[in-house]
Order: sequence, then C-alpha cells, then structure tokens
Amino acid sequence: MNVIQEIPVIDFSLFETDPQKCSQLVFDAARNVGFFYLRNFGIPVEKVKEIFGMSKSFFELSKEEKTKYAIDVKGNLGYSAMRQEVADPGKHSKGDCKESFHIAKLNKTNAPQPLPDMFTSNKNDVGQFIAACHTLVGKILICLGTGLEIPESKGGKMWFHDRHPYEGPSNDVLRLLHYPALDHANDTDDIRIGRHSDYGSLTLLFQNEVGGLEVEKGPGGEWLSAPVMPDCVTVNLGDCLEYWTKGLLRSTKHRVVFKPETQTKPRYSMAYFCQGGPALLEPVPSRWIPADADVKTELPKDNKEILTASDHLYHKLTTTYIY
Repeated sequence: MNVIQEIPVIDFSLFETDPQKCSQLVFDAARNVGFFYLRNFGIPVEKVKEIFGMSKSFFELSKEEKTKYAIDVKGNLGYSAMRQEVADPGKHSKGDCKESFHIAKLNKTNAPQPLPDMFTSNKNDVGQFIAACHTLVGKILICLGTGLEIPESKGGKMWFHDRHPYEGPSNDVLRLLHYPALDHANDTDDIRIGRHSDYGSLTLLFQNEVGGLEVEKGPGGEWLSAPVMPDCVTVNLGDCLEYWTKGLLRSTKHRVVFKPETQTKPRYSMAYFCQGGPALLEPVPSRWIPADADVKTELPKDNKEILTASDHLYHKLTTTYIY
C-alpha cells in the first residue's frame, strides 16, 4: 500500500465535458488515496448553507427535546448523543466528543421518519438536498465503473450505480454532526471522532470553517491533514467498495481531532452516506480484480458465501454505539 502524500482536487465539471478524463482522475484517487475533493460538483453553496442552518437549530435544542428522536441502531436513524459512539474503543474508550442526527432519504419507499419542526417545515428543501447528494454519488459511482472497465455484458460503467438506487431499500442517511468546543484545553486525550473507516460505499462530507479531519497516510500511523477547501465537497470511499474490489479501491482510515487553533470553537459538518443495502458484496467483474485475490473483511460469515452491504453496516453499528 502506497503512502498518501496529498489529497487530490478534481474539477467535477469534467464529468460533462470530458467524462473519460474525469473517470480516470476519480479512479486514480480511489485507488491511491481513498479521499479526494470535488470542485464544481453541482450542489449550490446556498443549499449547503441552508441545511447547515437547520442542523445548528436542531443541536441548539435541549437534551430532553433531542432525545425524543433517539437513534434506533437497526434503522440507523435519529439522534445519537454526546459520547454515545466510540469509533476507536481501543484508544478512546470514553466515546467521541460529538452528537449527530441521521435523516433517511425522503423517497417513496422509506417509511416516514419522525423529524423535529426545523426539518418538517423545510421538508422539500431537505428532500431536494438529499436527492442532489444521491445524484452526485451516482455520478462518482459511474466514474468508478468506467475506470474498472467492467464489460457492458456484465453491467458496464453502471455496475455500482445500479446497486445504489434512490428508490428501493438502502441504508443511505444524511448525517448532521455537531462537535462542541473543547472546554478543557489540557485534555490531550480527547478526540472529536476516533480512527475509523466508513462502513458503506461512498461518503460526501460537507465541512464548515472549522476543520480537524485527518487521513491516515499508511501503515506507519502518520496522519495527513484534510483541511476545509472552500466550495469543495470531500469524498471518501467506504468499506464496501474496498470489499467489492478486493482491496483495489481504498477505504482509508480517518479521524477528526481538536486542532489547537480551533479547539475552542464548535465544529459542524454534514455527511451523506451512500450504502448499498441488500447489494451483495460479490467481486466486481473487472480485469483489474484478480480472481484469486482474497477479500479482506472483518465480518463473521455465518456460513454464508456472500454477504450484503447491510450485513457489514449492522455488524459495525452494533460495535460502535454505547447504551
């Protein structure tokens, strides 16, 4: 595995003007880094700011009000309180210094989710934003399918895209995150979220002005800062894409730390997690994927030859939450 030196920035307007070049850039970033920034990604900055405003309003509610929407791990929807999640229990057992709220796709398939007023009164805006995120993810998946040169007879460039439909069952969520300011500056052991990889296929991360995201450079345990890039969305690959490609595409470990210059400021971010639901984690039919390569997975197989994306997600969630 190569050591990551930098996180590439890709002008995603190339998806329309030069799709082959765009696909190659995305594919190379997915293989070599597992993280990249997209500029000109098609979602207006004003729309992103609108959702950030709703997020801030939610987290300003009382604890009692927020816990009315307490998360159900099986559904992976609702409110997760401060310290309820432990991304890296071996190193940060007291839990991550953050709280979050998960919103499902507002499509025709999902059952209505109980939501507080700031979301229900702006339901069209929230739904349009989630749909726009899913559309962007679909384009990135097409780039990856193109880069893998999947034969048309076996799904072609749409191989990943078609396993992540907007309608139909999936575990996609929009995750709103609030990381409070650190009020005990001498506690060097605290962390906003510990070392982890994402559990699904792709993540779109929208960051405000307070950063702290770091990407693991390689096996040596060194870290590379992933600063906030104005007018960009940060994209990273999740475990399922690594499993589908037998490790060719990279689900890179990352964390969010307290930076000395911003640790007294709260951090807000939003992540759209695209997750394959019932899609089977079977090897991609590509010349890039050796037939005899081992699939690296932490999952117990339970006598099943092929697992699903949901199997992996639920396995990870049950080891992440504290009750």
